[in-house]
Amino acid sequence: MGAVLSLRDIRHLRGGHEVLAIDRLELSAGERLAVLGPNGAGKTTLLRLIAALEAPSGGTVDLDGDRRAIGYATQRPGLLSTTVRRNVELPLRWRGAPGGARRAAALAALERLGVAHLADRPAHALSGGEAQRVSLARALALEPRLLLLDEPAAGLDADARRAFLDDLAALLSDRSITVVHVSHRAEEALRLADRVAVLVDGAIRQLAEPARVLREPADATVARLVGYDNVIAARVDRDGEVLVTGLPCGLRSDRAGGEITVAAWATGVRLGRPGDGALEAAVEHVAAGAGHWEVVLTRAGLSIRAHLPLPERPPAPGEVCAVRIQPELATLIG
Repeated sequence: MGAVLSLRDIRHLRGGHEVLAIDRLELSAGERLAVLGPNGAGKTTLLRLIAALEAPSGGTVDLDGDRRAIGYATQRPGLLSTTVRRNVELPLRWRGAPGGARRAAALAALERLGVAHLADRPAHALSGGEAQRVSLARALALEPRLLLLDEPAAGLDADARRAFLDDLAALLSDRSITVVHVSHRAEEALRLADRVAVLVDGAIRQLAEPARVLREPADATVARLVGYDNVIAARVDRDGEVLVTGLPCGLRSDRAGGEITVAAWATGVRLGRPGDGALEAAVEHVAAGAGHWEVVLTRAGLSIRAHLPLPERPPAPGEVCAVRIQPELATLIG
């Protein structure tokens, strides 16, 4: 199947500085691409180039079909001071659709998002979560072939964000729309994607399926972006032992020595009694977290985070613990 969207040799300048540099990126029909990156990485700029709201300084953005078949839900809903239904009808009005068709399409889109009961309410009276749903309904009313989502759950509290993303995932699961979804939250990007493009400083650091990005992050920056709690400089000795600050941490590598980076989830850090030449660190801070104890340890300027089960008695601040990293909850980079 051919590409619905193709970007080649993209270079984009703003204020004399290059803000986007993408050699090649293609999407197939029905594919869902998440663009994950920190604030300022160029995510929104990428969407604006795809939507033809800006022209790239260099390179080409090719869309297989009419650009009017793009739906774009921006980070801020940007609703007008009229009713919800009229807001959703607006892009159809621009397209010249007759009144009856506009009304039917708007109501159908609102129904899909679970907010049809708000159709006659003034847009300014909506909550943040309701406004986000209306903004998405407005994009979907066009029956787009390509849907662009710019941080669609931004500004929502945890409960509203979870409900919005659950409904969005369900909505997209039974539709054939090609989707580009940008976010700085790994949990949002990974759950909605067939592939993830990790964008840092305007360039794609890694492009792969979500599971691969999680298991094999391309570098330390990608590891931090996908949520690894510990990203630590280490070294592999001649026997394949991975050493952190010169001491074994429970990991091994088949590399023949050299510098390496350890990325480990906090749940994969186990604490024990010091001794036997293992990596040791002093407890700096202990706090109750969501279903776990969060323990922060330090050694030689290095900070290590561990999540311990709540039934387990956590160590006290100042206590020295042996630190071991479980191989199945860690990866080696480099």
